Amino acid sequence: MALKRHLLPVLFFPLICSTALAAVSGPVKSVTLSSGGLSEIVRSANVDDNSEIMINVPLDQVDDILKSLIIRDAQGKVKNLSLAGPNPLEETFRTLPFTVDDLNSLPRLLNAVKGTGIRVSGARELEGSILGVENQTGANGAQNAVLSLLTAKGDITTVPLDGSVSIEILDKTLNGKIADATLVAGKGAVDGSRTIKIELDGKGARVVDISYVVSAPIWKTSYRLVTGKDGTARLQAWAIFENASGEDWNDVAIILSSGKPVTLKQALHKRYWKDRTELAVDTSAQNPAIASLGGLRKQNAAEEQHAAAGFAAPAPEAEMQSVQRPIKMAAAAQETSVDEQEVTSNFSLPGQFDLKNGETISVPLIDKDVKAEMVSVYQVGRSGEHPTASVMLENDSSSSFPQGILTVYDDMSGYVGDAQISGMPSGDKRAASFALDQKVSVGADTKPQRMITSIKVVDGVIHAKTLLREVTAFTLHGAPDGNRIVLIEQAKRPGWAFKAENTGDSTLTHDRVRVALNAGETRNVETISEQVQAEEFALSDATPQMITSWADAAEDTEVKAKLKELAEARMKQVEAQEALQRIQTDYDQVAESQDRTRENLRAVPNGDLQSRYLAQMSQEEDRLGELRKERDAAQEIIGKFDKDVTRIIRTF
Repeated sequence: MALKRHLLPVLFFPLICSTALAAVSGPVKSVTLSSGGLSEIVRSANVDDNSEIMINVPLDQVDDILKSLIIRDAQGKVKNLSLAGPNPLEETFRTLPFTVDDLNSLPRLLNAVKGTGIRVSGARELEGSILGVENQTGANGAQNAVLSLLTAKGDITTVPLDGSVSIEILDKTLNGKIADATLVAGKGAVDGSRTIKIELDGKGARVVDISYVVSAPIWKTSYRLVTGKDGTARLQAWAIFENASGEDWNDVAIILSSGKPVTLKQALHKRYWKDRTELAVDTSAQNPAIASLGGLRKQNAAEEQHAAAGFAAPAPEAEMQSVQRPIKMAAAAQETSVDEQEVTSNFSLPGQFDLKNGETISVPLIDKDVKAEMVSVYQVGRSGEHPTASVMLENDSSSSFPQGILTVYDDMSGYVGDAQISGMPSGDKRAASFALDQKVSVGADTKPQRMITSIKVVDGVIHAKTLLREVTAFTLHGAPDGNRIVLIEQAKRPGWAFKAENTGDSTLTHDRVRVALNAGETRNVETISEQVQAEEFALSDATPQMITSWADAAEDTEVKAKLKELAEARMKQVEAQEALQRIQTDYDQVAESQDRTRENLRAVPNGDLQSRYLAQMSQEEDRLGELRKERDAAQEIIGKFDKDVTRIIRTF
C-alpha cells in the first residue's frame, strides 16, 4: 500500500462511496399498518438453489426484525440470518495496533506501526523499518514531520514527510488490515443501516416472501358526514398514513389494521455479558481446597418478554354505495375491501401505492350511507343549561368503523361542527356531539329519599330493608324555531334501577330518556333511580332513634309494639348510662383536687394555712363519699334497665 502525506484524509470520500448500501434483493411487496404503531413488511424475492437474500434496513429496525422475521418458503429451509454487529467500528479496531484517528494522519499511523518494513519513494529510494515520526521546527518556525528509518545495513536515516514522499508498506498482512479498517471507518461515518443476509437451503427457482414487524407511525382516520332529511347521512372516512420505513415504496399493497394489539420490544441487537465471580490468586505457602465459589452475581441486563402483534390477511371486496346530496361530495374512486376479524378490522386499500420515504398520503377508506338522526343530548351532572347538538349514528354495515375525528356538514348550510368517533363495531349505535344547542335549555332538580320497606327480628338481630330513591325532575324548554329530539343521559350506577317514560338507546355506561320537544314547548320529565339496601343490626347495639324509626316502618302490629317498648327501655338505659358518666366525671375531678391539696399540705409548715388545707381535704373526702354512693345507685339503675332490654329482646 502506497501512502502519501496530505493525501490520506481524502481517501475517505471514495471509500464511503464504495461502501454505499449493498444491492438489495426482495423489494417491498405489501405493508400492513397497525393501529398499535407497528407495520408488517412483506418482501418478495426470486431465488434459486441454496440462495442468499440481502435486505438493507435502518439500524433502529434491527431489533424488531430479529424479533419477528419469518420466511415463507414452501420448498426450502432457513439456514441462518447474519448481519454486522451493533458496533463494527469498535470491534474492528479492538485488535489493531492503530486507532481510527490514526488513519487521519500519516505520521500518527507510522508511529502506531513502528518496526514495520516500508519502502520510501521520492528524492531518494529507501527501504527499512520504522523507528518513529517526530515533529521538528523548520527555519521559518513551521512544524515538519520527519520519519526516522532503520535501513537494512543498520544505518539510521531521516526522511521529511512532505508531499513529494510516497510510502509503501511491505507487510502484506498489515496492508490488508489497513485497507479493511479504512473501509469500516468510512462506513462507520454513515452507520445508519444494516445489511441482513438470509441463507436458504432449497432446490429450484421459486418466489420467497420475507415478513417482519417493525415500528411505524400510527395511521389515523378522519370522517366527513353530510346530514340529510330522511334519517340517513353520507359518511366518508379517509385514512392518513406515512411511509417512515427508511426506503421508498413502489407498487406496494397497503392494508390498514385497526385494533388494540399488545406491542413489545427488546434490545436483541445488543451484546450482554454475564458477570462472573473473580477468584483471587492464592499466594500463600499452602493452597487449601476450594469448597465452592458461592452464588454468582445477577445478570446486569434485564430480560423482557416479547410478543408480535398479529395481522390477518385481506378478505374479498365488500360493496359500498354512495348517494348524491345537495352538497355533492365526490365518491371514492375505488372500493375498499374490509375483512372483519375477531379483534381487528383490516381495510385492504385498492390498487398499489408509490410513496417516497417520509411522505404522507390520505385515501378514502369508507364511503356509504348510514342511519343518522339529529338529536340534542343532555348529560346529567356534566351539561350546563344547554344540551349538545349531536348526530346519532348507527353502524348497520358488516364491519367496524375505526376511531377518528368527524367533521359534520349540514346538507344545505355547510359546516356545523366537529366531533369524535370512538371505535364503532358493527351494529353499534352512538351519539357524536358537534355543537352546543343554545336554543334548547334544560333544568334539573334531584331530591333524595330514604324509606324502610320491611322489618324482621331474628335471634336479637333486626333485618331491615331500606329503599334509597333519587327523583330528578327535568324542565325542558324547546327551541322557538324548530322541533327537537332531546336525549337525557344519566350515568348508570351498579345496583341501582332506573325508571322513566320513553327510555331507549341506552349505552353500557348511561341510561337514556327520549323526549320529543315541539317548537317553543315546555315539558316536565321525571326519572327515578332506586336501590334496596339490606341492613342487619344487633338490637342491643341499636340507638333508641334507630329502633323508633324501625317501629314506625314495621307493618306487623306485634313487632311494632315490641320495638316501641324496646325503644323506651333503651332510652332509659342510655339516660342512666349518661347519668353514671356525669357522676364519674365529678368523682374524677374531686379526686384530682384532693391530690393537689395533699401535695400542698406536705409543702407548708404548721400553722393556719396547714389547718385550711386539712379542712379542705376533709370536705373533698366527704364529697367523694357522696359521689361513691350516687355511682353505686346509678349502677344499680343501669343493671335494672339492662335486664329490661335483655328481657324485651328475648321476647321477639
